[in-house]
Amino acid sequence: MEYFELGSSRIRASRLALGTWAFSGAKIWGSNPEEDSVRTIHMALDHGINLIDTADRYGNGAAEAVLGRALKGRRQQAIVATKVYTDMLGYEDVLRCCEESLRRLDTDYIDLYQIHWPSREIPLEETFRAFEKLRRDGKVREIGVCNFGAEDAPRAAALGAAVDQLPYSLVWRVIENKILPACRAAGLPVWAYVPLGQGLLSGKYRSIEDVPLHRRETRLYSSAWGQGPHSDPGVETELFSFLDELRALSQESGCAMSELALAFLKSRDGVSAVLLGARNEAQLQQNIEAYEAAVPPDAVERAVALSETLRKAEGDNADLWVSKGGGRMR
Repeated sequence: MEYFELGSSRIRASRLALGTWAFSGAKIWGSNPEEDSVRTIHMALDHGINLIDTADRYGNGAAEAVLGRALKGRRQQAIVATKVYTDMLGYEDVLRCCEESLRRLDTDYIDLYQIHWPSREIPLEETFRAFEKLRRDGKVREIGVCNFGAEDAPRAAALGAAVDQLPYSLVWRVIENKILPACRAAGLPVWAYVPLGQGLLSGKYRSIEDVPLHRRETRLYSSAWGQGPHSDPGVETELFSFLDELRALSQESGCAMSELALAFLKSRDGVSAVLLGARNEAQLQQNIEAYEAAVPPDAVERAVALSETLRKAEGDNADLWVSKGGGRMR
């Protein structure tokens, strides 16, 4: 496993991270047996994956609680990253939310405490003032942000953010337009989430009919499905045309679609980590093998070229879910 240094604390974090949203019982994923979730977390640790991401809003704290129980006796092996939500970024709210996350995680400290989505009402400086108190008190080691755009990311970096977690994949390259260059210029590492496009890049969906209705929430899909908080027409034609072309490239190159997708992210300048979810040990094993696969650089370049039409159709709003007002990422 490869590692990178996270923040001024120089925390040694794995470049492949495990996400826990699927352990929360959230509608998009459905229920997951806790024993499967725990075994998956233990398997990740056994393979050197120490960066584990969760959030207080994943199942209203359910994912944090599962992670806390899984880390009994193994806490020192893990780099725990959790988040505080947009409406709780006031000074006192941050302190209270942190205490609640610590309780659910059954730990004395959080390695990386992140803003889940930026707020337009609460000053960023107020939130970071609370973060700094938590650092002084030994309850938080590093501070991060998620979904911060080209304007917000440099401000967060100047205040001490160690990473910006962003949606990034071969089917969602919108951050390349403005956000990724801004993060590079500010020296703010990017942590890519939804790297397989919620299963699209695993190869299991050949048409819109194959995608479960409750998975059609993002702006990749038409608002006519009534699943997501947006009013976009979606880019389904371009999306499935690209997936067909990527599938053909996969067959020609001998590299699985997921291998091509993850190799793409590993090759991007400024991307320090990739966040993958897994519901059980079998899925995690598949993800590890895909991440570690040797993919020829020319195959990655061809995959990027094939995704250009889709990238252009998606425009500049990097918010994967919300279209109103140009999205929440500025």
